This record gives sequence, structure tokens and C-alpha cells, in this order.
Amino acid sequence: MRSGFLWRASALLATGGFSLIFSGGDAGAQTERCKLSAEAVYEMAEPKVVEIFADAINPFRVRDRMQYSLGTGFLFGEGVVVTNYHVIADAQRVDVFDGTGYWGAEILGIDPLLDIAVLNVPFLMATADPLEPAPTGTTKVGQDVFAIGFPRGIGKTITHGIVTGTGRVLGDSTSSWLSPFVQTDATVNSGNSGGPLLDDCGRVIGLVSRASEPGLAENIAFALPVDVLAPIVKEIAATGHVARAWHGIYGQMVEPPVLAILGIPPDLWDEYRGFLVETIEPGSAADEIGLVGGDFPVQFGGHPFLIGGDIITEVNGVPITDLTTALDVVRNLAVGETVTIVYKRGPDTMSASVILKERPIMEADLDQFRQLGR
Repeated sequence: MRSGFLWRASALLATGGFSLIFSGGDAGAQTERCKLSAEAVYEMAEPKVVEIFADAINPFRVRDRMQYSLGTGFLFGEGVVVTNYHVIADAQRVDVFDGTGYWGAEILGIDPLLDIAVLNVPFLMATADPLEPAPTGTTKVGQDVFAIGFPRGIGKTITHGIVTGTGRVLGDSTSSWLSPFVQTDATVNSGNSGGPLLDDCGRVIGLVSRASEPGLAENIAFALPVDVLAPIVKEIAATGHVARAWHGIYGQMVEPPVLAILGIPPDLWDEYRGFLVETIEPGSAADEIGLVGGDFPVQFGGHPFLIGGDIITEVNGVPITDLTTALDVVRNLAVGETVTIVYKRGPDTMSASVILKERPIMEADLDQFRQLGR
């Protein structure tokens, strides 16, 4: 939908007036399936899924200055509803409908990088338990899944499919590679945004966020995994925002074909193994220490690379030899931490240290979502 910056702390936060269920479960949890029918999953989850209405006024327009959007949300804590940021962006008023009545919602906080919004609806479904998150590590390609939402606003609807892929990076922001999506062929349309993707036990495995554009592809939808979603929602509910260390780098691991394009001899490839810097956000830590991004686009096997930038080979003494290591290092970065990196620039090996600042929410983060919910 739109964008805007509406987050304010709820009085309930100060008084501890609600509790949340966020545990992703045991990482070693078994993956036995409940094999519940669609009917049983719907009966369990339906009371906890709500329709969301958002109204915004554009003060710079005369025609079409009233902008409306609708989407889906679900109860993820007592009085706490989770949805997509693009469903409520720029909204001056947000209401939820739980099947019995309309309830005004307060926006506790947003994370536009991951397209998450957290709403406080204290009187909503007082007797309903929140949806339970699936245990970490139990989402597998091929498993049955269900999406519940309000496609096109026609009414609460359940669709059935399978997980068709995991680890899908959509590349919306410099944080995208930290939050790969679950892909499903469960039917998702406009209005499903912000709804739950459920396993066959009726547990949340993801936040439905995107669908393929009609005419361009069929049966491709994406959900933010619950193990990424839950800690973000917990932080927003507790503090009103997400504190994220601002490295400001986007790129990808260097592949041998890219090293060959760069003219690096094969006997030096191990020396240049690392993370290729493609873009840098102005004002970020990477910008502050003078890291260089790419300036020349190439493709290999249909995959684009932006070459010409620095190659980070080490962070805080940890060699960046593979994507898993790179992800682990970046996920553990903290605001206020001093980070030392080693990188290759052409034939030279260089190093630099910087204190990480908190990443602000920027207009560019908001712009990308302004059209999604309209």
C-alpha cells in the first residue's frame, strides 16, 4: 500500500498490559506433521485472522487524495496483530474487523525493511489465543501449507498448497539477503498481504507478503519466515522500533566466474574469496570508511553481478569464505560495536575499523511499499 511513519508507544507497553507468544520452538524439533485437513486448520486459525482497513489522506493531491487499502492480519500476542507494513503505510486511521465488529488499531511500530507492522488492538478477541509459531527448522520443501486471508476483500478465504522453495531472496533492500522468504504455490491475491501461512498443525510458518503479478507468473507467493518475523515483532512490541546495526552494504559472495572476469589468476582465487560489495548506502558505516561499490554490470548464467567494488575477506578476524558465515557475522553485528574488516581492492589488501550506528528509517525504505497495497 503506502508508506508513512506512524509509530508511537502504547500505554500498555509501559504497564505491561499484554503478553506475547514469540518462541520459535526448539531448533532441534522433530518435523512430524499433524496432517490436519484444510477444514480443521481453518477452524483452528480462522478466529485469529482479521481484515485490516487503512485510510490515508494525501495532502498534495486534489483528486484521489483519499487512499484506501485493505489486507489481512493475525493475532500474534494478546491484543497484538501483525500485518505487512505496506498494508497500513501512510495511514491516518487503521481498523480491524474480527467478524463481530470493527476495532480501532494503534500502530505500535514498523519495520519497512522487512515489510512488517505491529498493531495494538487491546479489545480484540479477548478470549482468543494467539496463533502459535511453528518450531524453527521444521519448514521443508514439499510440506502442505495453508494461507488464510481476504483476497480482493471478498471474505475470509483459505487456500491450500505446498512449500515450493525456501531461501528466496527478493532483493528489496540491503537487508534482504538476511531474510530469505518461503515460497509457496498456495493461491495468494491482493488482500492476502499480512495474513498467516500455516502448516498442517495450524501453526504459523510465515507472514504472507508477496504474490506473482497476474499475467507474469502463476502460483508463486512469498512469506517471511516466522523465525525472522517473531524476534522483530517482539522488539517492536517492547520498544516501538527495530534497532539495526547500519553496515549499509549490499552484495553477494564472489564466484569463480566473477574472479575470472576480474582477471584474477586461479591460483589467487582463495586469497580473493569473500563478499563482493555491490552497493553502499550513503551515510552508512561502509560509506564512512570509504568502501567502494561496483560500477560495471555483468551477467553469468543469467545472474547479475555489479563488479568493480571491494571484496570483504574478513570481519573481526572471521574469514568470509561462504554465505552462511557472512550471514552469521552480519546478524550478530550490534549498534555501538567496533567492527574491523579486511578487504581486497584490486591487488591491494586493506583494512579499516568503524563504530556501527543504528540504521534510521529512510524515505527510500518507505517508497518501495507505497504502491503495493493500492
